[in-house]
Amino acid sequence: MRILFWNTHRNTDINKYIVSLIRDYDIDVLAMAEYCADNEELKMLLEQNHQRFVPCYTEGCSRIDVWSRYARIEPGCQNTYHSIQIIKDRYILCCVHLMSDMHGDRSDERFEKIQEIMYDIKQMERSIDSHDTIIIGDFNEMPYDKGCLNANGFHGLPVLGMMDPPTRRVSGTEYRKFYNPMWNFMGDFSYPPGTYYLNQSKLYSPMWYMPDQVIVSKDILPLFKKESLRIITSCSYSDLMDGNQHPNPNISDHFPILCEIADN
Repeated sequence: MRILFWNTHRNTDINKYIVSLIRDYDIDVLAMAEYCADNEELKMLLEQNHQRFVPCYTEGCSRIDVWSRYARIEPGCQNTYHSIQIIKDRYILCCVHLMSDMHGDRSDERFEKIQEIMYDIKQMERSIDSHDTIIIGDFNEMPYDKGCLNANGFHGLPVLGMMDPPTRRVSGTEYRKFYNPMWNFMGDFSYPPGTYYLNQSKLYSPMWYMPDQVIVSKDILPLFKKESLRIITSCSYSDLMDGNQHPNPNISDHFPILCEIADN
């Protein structure tokens, strides 16, 4: 199962890039934030390229659009900032687009929403008796920020092994561990070092940011194909970078991300 997430930056002419990405990377599930293009055009282009995708139910979550080639995909909880989809009665796919700090610090509000999302995920896990959970989307914070890393947030650890204990105790409370592989893309050992670039005239500015992430439960680890995880910078239709090798804002100011689960 190959999942692509992309914040499409409200580009109304984005569909040809989407179709190219789906074809080039053999995508099974497409999740998008800020999708404002023509749904019918996208459906037509996909059909012309022999890609049988249909939009999933996301009513109640206007910030996320999900398309899938699977027949067995059912909606779970839909809320303003997240859409849960149940794939093959087993996989809990939670797609998120959280509020940004572009116009001021929203970290407290974002952390509250993350706790609500984790509550909804836990309810869904109980409902279908599965802990095969994948959280993907635009988190609008870095992997080391509170919402992503805190034990009472997403608890997305940079390292989690199969033999590690599934929980850790903090002040008498047990918290499940999740794994966030996006830590591995930060820094200059590989390109790109993030999915979003912004050089601000301020003292604190890492310039490269990693708002687009995937976080998985420990139960998914045996199925998670680390070698397939990538930040995508090009497709056969077009390069997604500008001349400075940053995301091309004429297409989208975010690079898409791809992850793969070995669907046994």
